[in-house]
Amino acid sequence: MTLTYRVRFLPEATVALREAASYIAEQDDPGRATEWLRGMYDSIERLEVMPGTFAQVQVRAGRVIRSKLAMEHYRVYFVIDEPGRTVYVIDVVHTARETKLTTYRDD
Repeated sequence: MTLTYRVRFLPEATVALREAASYIAEQDDPGRATEWLRGMYDSIERLEVMPGTFAQVQVRAGRVIRSKLAMEHYRVYFVIDEPGRTVYVIDVVHTARETKLTTYRDD
């Protein structure tokens, strides 16, 4: 039996996704941006199964931050709350850009 987790987004991650979708809409096509955003959410929601298998990138305030590559060019950063069976998405960044993990708050 596979245990599942809830996936929750910190506000910073939601803003990052919306900004990326806006950029795609401006540079390419609003329809493509909508498809991209749907694909990103689908990819991120897959963290509900076995999120601990993804790479550990750093430890902050005693919490392991992991990352997952999504949609080929975006890295999703997240932490796992094992007792709460919850994955918290803390940032989403294009691989050509730097993450803003320095602003991550350990609430």
